[in-house]
Amino acid sequence: MTFSDSTIAALVICMILAVLIPIAAVIVFKLKNRDARLPCALIGAGTFILFAIILEGQLLHSIMRPIVSGNAVAYVLYGALAAGIFEETGRFIAYKTIMKNNLTTKNAVMMGLGHGGAEMLLLLGFSMISLIGSAMMVNSDGLESVIRTLSAGNAEKAVLIRAQLESLTAYNFGTMALSIYERLLAMTFHVCMSVIVFHAVTQPGKMRLYVLAVILHALLDVPAAMYQVGALSIPVVYIAMTIFTAIVVGLTITMTKKYSGRDEF
Repeated sequence: MTFSDSTIAALVICMILAVLIPIAAVIVFKLKNRDARLPCALIGAGTFILFAIILEGQLLHSIMRPIVSGNAVAYVLYGALAAGIFEETGRFIAYKTIMKNNLTTKNAVMMGLGHGGAEMLLLLGFSMISLIGSAMMVNSDGLESVIRTLSAGNAEKAVLIRAQLESLTAYNFGTMALSIYERLLAMTFHVCMSVIVFHAVTQPGKMRLYVLAVILHALLDVPAAMYQVGALSIPVVYIAMTIFTAIVVGLTITMTKKYSGRDEF
């Protein structure tokens, strides 16, 4: 088994786009909104790393996934709620602390671009680097040699690695486009969540907007969690994510016009 030039090219292009798109989004928004502060994007990225990668991904998941893995309903509920609670709480805490002197709608957008951009870079860009390396190793040394090296003699791990590498041969430019599209949807959603939580912090008596953000985030993650347990197909997941993100964008714009004025968003 070898990987075609087109597969490797698709992986490389996906990696490049996963790096360039978040950076370009922050730069373009800054150029169009001079009063938006670049450090807010870094705060958004840091919030994602701390609350989603470290606290949720490394600590909570290691405890909870063995507990819920045998129950599809529990797995879906946990997967959806954990992301919503941790990431929206992270935004809320950031606004209340290190961003308390920069509470504007534009800075909230900048924070969302940093949060969603870091997710695209780390989850998609870095994974592409690993996959490119694996594909080139297979083409150079052969599948069996790579499996032996990566599995370190672990039979169960070897089976998993073989399945992953064999499925990777089907990666093409269409798959790449879907990967980028999914991350663009996620980045758009993170911008909306950052703005909604911003309103929860700045509008008197609007803490319910924080709860709304948690619920919306959980709802977005439900289709993906259902796919992981085999309850939904990929096309249905993408359609659901697209429709839901469009609804959330409309809700966020309406909310911002109501609370901040039409010139703010």
